[in-house]
Amino acid sequence: MIKKFLKSEKQKNNFLYILRLICRYYIAFQMFSYAFGKILKSQFDLGLSYLGDTSINQFNGFMLTWNYYGYSRTYGLIIAFTQIIAAFLLLFRKTERAGVILFLSFMINILLVDIFYDIQGALSMAIRLSIMGVFLLLSDWNGFKTYFLKFKINTPLFPSILPKKIKNLYWIKFLIIGGMIFYGYNYISNIKKNFLVEKEIFGIYKAVPENFNERYFRVYFDYDYRLKIKDFNDNIYYGNFSIDSLKKSVILKAKCYTETGYFLVKDSLNKLNLPKDSTKAIKKEITDYYNKKRNSESYNVTFDFNLKNDTLILTNKETSFKLVNITDKYKH
Repeated sequence: MIKKFLKSEKQKNNFLYILRLICRYYIAFQMFSYAFGKILKSQFDLGLSYLGDTSINQFNGFMLTWNYYGYSRTYGLIIAFTQIIAAFLLLFRKTERAGVILFLSFMINILLVDIFYDIQGALSMAIRLSIMGVFLLLSDWNGFKTYFLKFKINTPLFPSILPKKIKNLYWIKFLIIGGMIFYGYNYISNIKKNFLVEKEIFGIYKAVPENFNERYFRVYFDYDYRLKIKDFNDNIYYGNFSIDSLKKSVILKAKCYTETGYFLVKDSLNKLNLPKDSTKAIKKEITDYYNKKRNSESYNVTFDFNLKNDTLILTNKETSFKLVNITDKYKH
């Protein structure tokens, strides 16, 4: 009976050791990735579409958070290096307790920000990492009491489940850590390379002179071929652009998502009092009607472009107009 108990206790300790090991390495890898995201400027960057014409009272929780944390480059780097330090501390048994405390000190704050600022894209990862951190804390509670409150206990932190010969290969750990750091850096670097690319006509452009006969007031050529257009009636359009640098041509595709138009369509649908399942086609008809009445129909147009210094000239058979790059006016 005693042998059976000891055996089951040993299996339990071995399972706990492996589970804790997985949590430590998973958290460390994610911290390296998030830190490199801040260092390589692929995090806390809203792009150009939110600059210039979007007032702060139009920002949602995600936009407010990213704008706030992205305002100071130095602050972002401090967060990144704190995450790197926590990751390194978690990777070694002698320092993992300090790593858990440091990790939870900022991770719980991140979790609360994601919850109360409604940052849905990052919430699931924040919950996962927080649960892992709390698990590391509670599963070694006696050790933490000894470590921080100076209680005396003789319980070992981890069971000895590895053969002595394998223990001599401790240097393999450093290969794993090196691979983890390299992969994390390379992963974030590829994201930046593939998505945060400044194309030839990247920037915020303003029409000059301001010709009210044209629809274009400001045009935003953003990362990842994202496009935003503002016309002289304060309509906002979002979409994408494609560019052919050899032929010097650009295609603009964007739909109007102005708040005024949204409420006009919603109000009309409410008056019709239709079942929700049948409103999709009708919603499109009403949207098209209001867009036509407000001269805010979708863009799907091709231009030849000529870029010289900060001046962009767009030309096709119907029209030709000049835009000036004003990006530096809005970037801090």
